[in-house]
Amino acid sequence: MIYEPVDEVQLMQAMPFIIDYKGSMYIRLFRKVIDKVFDENSYKFDMYKADVLKEGKDITIVSSGIMVQETVKALPLLKEAGIDAEVISVHTIKPIDGDTIAKSAKKTGIVLTCENHQIIGGLHSAVCEVLADKCPTKAGAIGVPDVFGEVGKLPYLKEIYKMRDVDIVEKCKQLIKENK
Repeated sequence: MIYEPVDEVQLMQAMPFIIDYKGSMYIRLFRKVIDKVFDENSYKFDMYKADVLKEGKDITIVSSGIMVQETVKALPLLKEAGIDAEVISVHTIKPIDGDTIAKSAKKTGIVLTCENHQIIGGLHSAVCEVLADKCPTKAGAIGVPDVFGEVGKLPYLKEIYKMRDVDIVEKCKQLIKENK
């Protein structure tokens, strides 16, 4: 199992499952304090189910980990650009919730993945496998390309790998334009 929490609220709710899980599990954690995405009073965690954060019709954005926060930050910019994005937060990359992703892809016809990981072998690869099997759909990716990564402060890395909210907006515009 591969698990990447979005925030502390989700991680705290996942802990009982993690403790009781029988099998191998890789947990990817971020070292810095990050903003909360979920409300601890209303959020209900399910290890096997992705979270649909926002319904939309123009494009599906599937994000994991800290890229969920960048995606949420991009929402006002997307709205300003006239793009109604559906946002799915995927915390469990293996096994991935293919049903939620395929349902959304059928609705929007375009998928963008956003991950703080190499695109090859990560969330993008898993989502593309789902799309190939269940709903062939145009897909794009934001993440680290197939290069040896650099070391640096997060804002610098997000800028050089084009992983900021503004980059998400530009990639959405590009994919929508290409799909017309």
